[in-house]
Amino acid sequence: MPNIYLVGMMGSGKSVTGKQLARLLRTNFVDLDDYIEKKNCASIAEIFEKKGESFFRDEETSVLKEVSQKENQVIATGGGLVLKSEHRILMHENGTVVYLETTLPTLIDRLRGKKDRPLLKGGKFEEMVARIFLERKSLYEKVCDFSVTTDGETAESVAKKIFEVLEKTRS
Repeated sequence: MPNIYLVGMMGSGKSVTGKQLARLLRTNFVDLDDYIEKKNCASIAEIFEKKGESFFRDEETSVLKEVSQKENQVIATGGGLVLKSEHRILMHENGTVVYLETTLPTLIDRLRGKKDRPLLKGGKFEEMVARIFLERKSLYEKVCDFSVTTDGETAESVAKKIFEVLEKTRS
């Protein structure tokens, strides 16, 4: 089975949905942000603070290339992974890309009070979320093979919807 890449904004549920989907597919789950944290022995926030966003984006490239060499995985990507065209190409070359589509009001509700999101520090929270959302939304839509709405859904129900679409495309 080719890899399944979950893309979407921070707060869209990529990690929790990915775990559920991997369980349904009886396959491995990889969270790229967790992988980067373990590799660097630091949280994403610490990496941003000490080494900067550019370093983090380079780490994303390195980790994505490494993880993409294997098959049969559900991979939760970081929200900004789609910013580099090479990442979008790599995901398509060896997998199916699923966009966890979430509306801006839902994202704002889910992200409010989160202290571990380095891109949401130092400004007006709602404006920052909206800016990132508008910057990335079209990239998520362009890169995905299909999308699933997450508003008002549990991770389990979103994973089941993805599973059903994957089953139909394999038939």
